[in-house]
Amino acid sequence: MLRKILIFIIICGGSLRSFADIVFLENGDRISGDIKRIWGNILIIEPEYSDPIELDRAIVVGVESDKKLAIELDGSKERPYLISRASEEGRVILDSDDTKFDVTLDSIKRAEAIKDFDWDINFDLGSTFSRGNTDSQTTNLQWDGNLVIKDHRIKSDLFISREEVDGEKTKAKDRINLGYNYFFVDQWFFAVNLAAERDPIALLNSRYSLSPAIGYDFLDDPNRFLHVQLGAGYSSERSNNLTSTSTVIDWKLNFYWELLSGDLQFFHDQNLLKNLEGRKNFVFYSQTGFRYEINEDIYLNLQANFDYDSQPAGEAKEEDLTFIIGAGINL
Repeated sequence: MLRKILIFIIICGGSLRSFADIVFLENGDRISGDIKRIWGNILIIEPEYSDPIELDRAIVVGVESDKKLAIELDGSKERPYLISRASEEGRVILDSDDTKFDVTLDSIKRAEAIKDFDWDINFDLGSTFSRGNTDSQTTNLQWDGNLVIKDHRIKSDLFISREEVDGEKTKAKDRINLGYNYFFVDQWFFAVNLAAERDPIALLNSRYSLSPAIGYDFLDDPNRFLHVQLGAGYSSERSNNLTSTSTVIDWKLNFYWELLSGDLQFFHDQNLLKNLEGRKNFVFYSQTGFRYEINEDIYLNLQANFDYDSQPAGEAKEEDLTFIIGAGINL
């Protein structure tokens, strides 16, 4: 009796291990494991015996999955499908609860494991010191976070800059942006943005803005994306101890591009705020730079921040350009 039980356990264990996603290659090989992502020109699968393997989609002729994947086809929204191999190479059968059809592998724009949410955070720190004829110290801290929950995206970024020369503070700038995006059709999304800023050294006591907007994802590929938004809302500013409010036009652009197989990343973010009443000033700031990965979590950061205010308070200059060299952590 014990022998029969052991045989049954071994058979069941072998059956459980046999269930896996399978990728069929043009040379006749097959790889079993967990499909992590199909996106752009790559397919990533993680076998039981190794770390994830990145395959060129051009050599993949068939795919089978033992679980549903979140799949986005060309010109359609993401839906969960089970994938099975079709009789013809280069085609697969997609099976959902209410429909079943075959498509070419090339028509799958994106496929990945179904997750309740996805998030990405960059935390940067840069600092410079000078001792001698002039004692100076500059410290810059940045945070950039993205949280995606199905059709919802939450973005946040924080910038803190402190500068001191010969014991006197010359810069104390703080800025935070929070944004909520809801994708209502394909790449179009509705957005609500909240921003707050202060720089008491430049006599900017506070600036707050709240603006609904409409946005569009021009690019959303594995190694690059381009998002733009245009909106209108409300702004309240206290400068040189005088308070003014205004309706505003708000423009945002976010661009990201991975180079050198992802080891080098270029980014450019910009925000334009135009007051239509009150001081009617024009405010623009941007962050442009490169991140170079040292390992999976740590990178070097080189960037330039540009700020422009058409009507700065007091004796502050219209333009402020800051160069930052530092290191960061990707969480």
